[in-house]
Amino acid sequence: MASMYMYVVHTTSLLLLLSTGYITSENNIPKIRGVRFLLTVNDTWADPPGCIKTVATDMIAPDVPVNKSQNITVGSCDHGPLNYTVLSPGLNHNKYTVRLTFYSSVIEDAEPPTCDLSWNGTYLIPKNNTCTGPVDLLPSCYTTDSREGWYLTYYWFHLLEWEFEDDISA
Repeated sequence: MASMYMYVVHTTSLLLLLSTGYITSENNIPKIRGVRFLLTVNDTWADPPGCIKTVATDMIAPDVPVNKSQNITVGSCDHGPLNYTVLSPGLNHNKYTVRLTFYSSVIEDAEPPTCDLSWNGTYLIPKNNTCTGPVDLLPSCYTTDSREGWYLTYYWFHLLEWEFEDDISA
């Protein structure tokens, strides 16, 4: 009798979560509504002293076409639209992978900088309270691209904040 009761409670709870949209019926993972990124551009090849700048984007929705994407200005280093898609489940056993592309104004004759950020949908927690080396607690990825095959520009992308579709605090 107790096992039947637990089955009914579990099934009712799952149906309630599915009906509210908190989890998807496909993979039981909450959907991402938007992401804020930290974007760093390093154009050290530019006229001295070069250009290194980091900006935080506004909240950006996934799957926005490039021609409707927000133009991101990274100081005087670079600018262009940024868009992304969310893979869920993500790559390498992660809950999510954000596949992003920054359509850089600096990169003229190559594919735009593209990067995959995989994470489990939560903030990372330090393993200990001592600083023993570089620890990146924000999910991130890094890529380089070149202008005319000679000058490398470096791009770092960090997930600063994300919202789920059912997040009532947003």
